Amino acid sequence: MREFEREARTPQRIGLVIRDARRDQGLTQAQLAKKAHVSRAWLISLETGNNERAELGLVLSTVRALDLTVHLAPAEPATAAEADALDFISKL
Repeated sequence: MREFEREARTPQRIGLVIRDARRDQGLTQAQLAKKAHVSRAWLISLETGNNERAELGLVLSTVRALDLTVHLAPAEPATAAEADALDFISKL
């Protein structure tokens, strides 16, 4: 597996990071949902950023199922281009 590190500041971005990690590992949504002990519908909602109030325990279970960890660090201010990109992504 290749090195996987992404920054996420919004529920939409967290969902995209999880989706990218799942795809990178060659897992289907059904496979990851089973491995993380969540429903496929819940996972779809998380990956699309439509689950802004997702239970932290379930998000962490999903992260662990992907053999990832969460690293918290002080945020650096987003550049104008990054802010525009985040706005664009959040509307997908």
